[in-house]
Amino acid sequence: MKISPTRAKYGVAIAATAMSVTMLAAAPASAASKTWQRNCARDSTYTANVSDHVATTKKSGGSCAGHAWVRIKVQGSWGTWADSNTTATRRSPVYAIEASQHKDCDCGSANLHTLYP
Repeated sequence: MKISPTRAKYGVAIAATAMSVTMLAAAPASAASKTWQRNCARDSTYTANVSDHVATTKKSGGSCAGHAWVRIKVQGSWGTWADSNTTATRRSPVYAIEASQHKDCDCGSANLHTLYP
């Protein structure tokens, strides 16, 4: 059986397309995360996440009075801190986040974590 040059080119094009789609689908999104417990009672859990355009710190459970805090570094500069009793969020819809910092209170005993997407 002889395959025509047109069919061979078509088959190669389909195989190349399938490979590129597979590689794109398998590529992980850029993100980082960290979970820790605050020292005050070890019953408050904080979870930090950062991707290319969103950073969050989430507080769940426990009796610690500390809020969740987050700030991001964009174009070489650190932004201001955002805080919340449950989930603090900072977004950079245009520029990619270079790093994020997360902490569990605005105090000298805060646990500070730096993440890179």
